Amino acid sequence: MSQSVVLKGAECKVFIGGKLYGEVQQISYTIDYGEQEIYGIDSIFPQEIATTRISVQGNISGVRVKLSGGLQGKDAVTKINQKLFAPYVSIEIRERQSETKIIFIPQCKITAETLQAAAKGTVKLNFSFKGIIPYNPLDMN
Repeated sequence: MSQSVVLKGAECKVFIGGKLYGEVQQISYTIDYGEQEIYGIDSIFPQEIATTRISVQGNISGVRVKLSGGLQGKDAVTKINQKLFAPYVSIEIRERQSETKIIFIPQCKITAETLQAAAKGTVKLNFSFKGIIPYNPLDMN
């Protein structure tokens, strides 16, 4: 009988735009599969459940490293005066030992960024993203 092994956060690596983003302390994302009830005429009960729009969004929290340039230094966001022409970036989470992909989002945009600096603490960098087409491991086989 096989034994399940629990995956821990420290066993994951996050890549943004194909580059390792080592400052990550926490990542969370939600995939909304867009399932909606379809009702018939004058029916109070749904006739079926249909897929409408699939979306993915999430948050990444980490620390800000000196002289790193933050998200701009990682090419995750462009300069503020170039936002209209900003390219998408990819976000990928992999299991550290086997390099198994946990999720791959080929096209993402960073939608918000928050910086927290305490006088006697580390500088925290948090940002939100929205993505297109979230590939899970079995989707990529």
